[in-house]
Parts: sequence; structure tokens; C-alpha cells
Amino acid sequence: MIPHWTEQREALRHWLLTQPHIMIGCDFDGTLAPLVSHADDACMAERTRAAVQRLIAKPGVMFALISGRSIADLQQKASVDGALYAGNHGLEIAYEGVTTVAPGTAEAGPALRAVLEQLAPAMARIPGVWIEDKTCSASIHFRLAADDAHAEVEERVRAALREVAALRLRPAKRIWEIRPATEWDKGKALRWFMERCEIPTRAAAFLGDDITDLDAFRELPDGWTFLVGDEVKCDARAWLRDPEDTAELLEWMAGVRG
Repeated sequence: MIPHWTEQREALRHWLLTQPHIMIGCDFDGTLAPLVSHADDACMAERTRAAVQRLIAKPGVMFALISGRSIADLQQKASVDGALYAGNHGLEIAYEGVTTVAPGTAEAGPALRAVLEQLAPAMARIPGVWIEDKTCSASIHFRLAADDAHAEVEERVRAALREVAALRLRPAKRIWEIRPATEWDKGKALRWFMERCEIPTRAAAFLGDDITDLDAFRELPDGWTFLVGDEVKCDARAWLRDPEDTAELLEWMAGVRG
């Protein structure tokens, strides 16, 4: 069983006080903001935003938001000054005023457009299912669909991608993610930020709640990994109950780092 973060308080305090420079990476939905029925309605609490801003203001602290949302959507939803941003599971990265996309992303664009055009009529016929086109990738949301419709959603999505080598299908929480078939994910984005900021793995942390966040966890064999919620099985170093617990942890970190 993963220990709650409060059971790791002394080890965390030591980490915060002895590392001259640290990077804290964080997912958005389900980690900083509560999961909601429709992704458009997600909202981060002001308490959480204030805690993130306090951390960013501390010397030697870098904070990276890495989400499945498009980078423009993530920046609008999070609205945190001074943070690093990566969207579309790391396919889009904003750094020093420039946004770049991962290799192979643009080349997969025509295949993604064709698949979404094929899927749109079928998904529209299933109540509660909607397609989020994020330009670089797409999410098929079925959180609002009846349980007995989930298998049909999966079958139709898999069929649409069966012979499309340029795209890859990955599961998330009541979502099917369609992404370019490139070796790029949240972990690669976290690593990209760490290399440019010269942060070793032992001085980095990542908080996430979904299967897609495990890619970032794997990049930190000697860092801090925090699993939010209990829907994903993994070997994270510490556990958080929910986004409110995340806010409490970030507030505590800011106090210790200060």
C-alpha cells in the first residue's frame, strides 16, 4: 500500500531543504482540479492556484504543468504565472516564449483528421460520448455515457485506428486518447524540462492521477512520485486522496521551502 504523503513528511522536508533546485511536475485534471462530468467545466480552486504561485515564488523552485489538454486550453484553465507548460501529453511544449511540437506530430495530422471525420457520426449516435479535437491529438470522452455503451465506443474507436500506422490509441479515465505514433509522452516532456533546467531526477517530483501520468513517474526512479486518488495501480512513492489533498501538500511544501 502506498503511504499517504503525511507519513513521508520528514523525508519530504529533508528533500525540500537540501536540494538547491527542484522541479515539481503536475498533471491538471484529477490532480490540481477535481474531475468533472465534462472537461470544459473543470476548474482549479483558488486555494490550489495560490499554493502553486507561492511555490513558484520560492528560490530554486520550478513548476511544470503537463497535461493531456491542448497547451492553449491548459494555460487558460490553470492561469499560473511563471509555470512551465506542456500540453497534449507533452506533444506541445512552451519554453522561453516559444511553443514547439514533438517530432512526428505534424506528419500525423492528416491521419488524425481522417479518423475523426470517420468517428464523428458514430460517436454522435451514442448518448454521452463526445470528441475533443486538440489538433495534435484527440480524446474520445465517454464518462457521461451509459456503462453498457462503453464496449461499443472502444470497438468503434479501435476499428477506426486498426490500419492507421501514424496513430496510437491509449486509455485514460473514461477516455480513449488518439495520439501520433511517436515516442513522446508526459515523461518525455518532464525529462525535456529537467534537462534544460539542469535538474537531476533526484531533485524532481511529479503528481498525477491517471494511467498517462505513469510515463512521468517512470522518469523519476529516485525522485518523488505522488499518485492522486485510488483508480490507478502503481508504485508511486506517496499517495494523495484528491485535489484538495494536493492543495494541502503544495501549501505545506511552500511553507517548508520558505
